[in-house]
Amino acid sequence: MFNFFDEIKDKINNFDSNFFNEFNIVNISGKFLYVEGHCGITIINDNYLAFKIKGGRFIVEGKNFIIKELTENTLLLQGFIIKMEKF
Repeated sequence: MFNFFDEIKDKINNFDSNFFNEFNIVNISGKFLYVEGHCGITIINDNYLAFKIKGGRFIVEGKNFIIKELTENTLLLQGFIIKMEKF
């Protein structure tokens, strides 16, 4: 299976190895959110998503959320993303 972040990690040798270990989040034009390394979803509705990450929780606020993909540690969320915060 192709893993975007693993490919980048293989190409970068100058970073500390702990730099990428927790989680990875990509916000694509405020319409898609791709997450690697989540530890489970805690709250979800049409306008709010909260999930656990190592060392805390991540909250996403927006409109019309749809989970397009969900695996053990990856998440692809579609909708209109207004705000993201790490707690």
